[in-house]
Amino acid sequence: MDLSLSLNNALSGLQAAQASLNVISSNIANAQTPGYSREVVPIESQIVGTSTAGVTTGLVQRQVDQNLAEAARQQDTATSAATTTDTYFQQLQSLFGQVNSSNSLGTVLGNFASALQSLSTTPEDPIAQQNAVSTGQSLAQRLNSLSSGIQQIRTGVDSDLATSVSTLNTALQSIANYNNAITHAQATGVSTASLEDQRDKALDQVAQLMGVSDFTRPDGSMVVLTTSGKVLVDSSAVQLSYTQAGTVTATTPMSPLGLGSLDLTGEITTGKIGALLNLRDQQLPNVTAELNQFSNGLFNATSTPTLGTTNSGLGATNDANHFFAAVDVTNGVDNSASIQVNPDLIANPGLLDGTLANPDPTISQGLVDGLNAAQTFAAAGNFANSTTTSLNNYAAQIVGQTANAAATASDNASFQTSLQTSVQARASSVSGVSVDQELANLTVFQNMYAASAHVLSVVQNMFDALLQIQ
Repeated sequence: MDLSLSLNNALSGLQAAQASLNVISSNIANAQTPGYSREVVPIESQIVGTSTAGVTTGLVQRQVDQNLAEAARQQDTATSAATTTDTYFQQLQSLFGQVNSSNSLGTVLGNFASALQSLSTTPEDPIAQQNAVSTGQSLAQRLNSLSSGIQQIRTGVDSDLATSVSTLNTALQSIANYNNAITHAQATGVSTASLEDQRDKALDQVAQLMGVSDFTRPDGSMVVLTTSGKVLVDSSAVQLSYTQAGTVTATTPMSPLGLGSLDLTGEITTGKIGALLNLRDQQLPNVTAELNQFSNGLFNATSTPTLGTTNSGLGATNDANHFFAAVDVTNGVDNSASIQVNPDLIANPGLLDGTLANPDPTISQGLVDGLNAAQTFAAAGNFANSTTTSLNNYAAQIVGQTANAAATASDNASFQTSLQTSVQARASSVSGVSVDQELANLTVFQNMYAASAHVLSVVQNMFDALLQIQ
């Protein structure tokens, strides 16, 4: 009886050492595999009656601190939103340039004002007349370019949203599929460690796209919800809907983010999708609104009764006696997209000298005075209150606040990325594989295996000796 017990002890020790060596070898092989969690084999004493009868091994388990994993996931959500916002604000900053750059709105406006000022000294000079018209065209074209650039960025955001929603749906379905595999494996007594790793990777991908919460049922299945409590994954996965608009203008109706009959657009404010929705619906339209105010101010400032331009009919607002045309001061939401020099001036720059026989400097000087005069700009975009200032100062405010927003976005992205690295390191200190630790464990279980084998050999010799007794 004692020899049989020793034999069972030795055999169970061999099996436990072999199981642990298999897991150690897997840990070492996957030390650099993204999403892999260190695995261990639980080993417990096996009791027969009142005596210890070797050891028993449990199912392979993951080494994961769920609290740290959840903290890392929440930080992934914040970092993804910050880096997404930074990416698009850098594009916007590149579009506007620096305050004093050669293509900044203030610089182009200054060139136009200088050309008109020069014209006022020699109003009869056709070269000076043409220069005033040309610099006016450059200003209008710069406004057109800024408007178009903003909408191109929104088009990119819209495309990114469509791709992100598709990626989100795929990840949610993956979680549901892993749920089914995990519940089946758990019910049949098979380790779910590797399946849980894969499911967590899918959940991490979801968390980068939008803020979520989750919990695991006793059967091993995971339930995933939005931060407002909408179920995304339970017995099955839901599919969110989003329709890409294609070419985007300031008045293009944008697709809602749908969940069946529900509109989640206003609820999803975190993660990459939350950042994209904010850019699409708030940040970029705000800049368009500010430019619209500038264009309205420019149109109103460059008008004088002695400028002999007629109504072009290109915009809703009568542009007779105006330097610029094709605007709707009352209802236009993006006059920067359409503003242009009045066609009469393009056809006949000499209108800037009037129709009198003698040179008339009052027209160009009146336009200069209008550009330099303070005027009231209504609250628009990021400017919550109306303001009274010159066109040049208002242009500088637009460019300045865009540059500040881009700098803030960059700083926040750097901060959130640094914090993400720190939180992930803490989580990895538990779930990550330390090759040094695994090599130390390898020696331990090698010795355990060798010792158990030696015990087995000794017991075998003792059995042989018993059998030789006559």
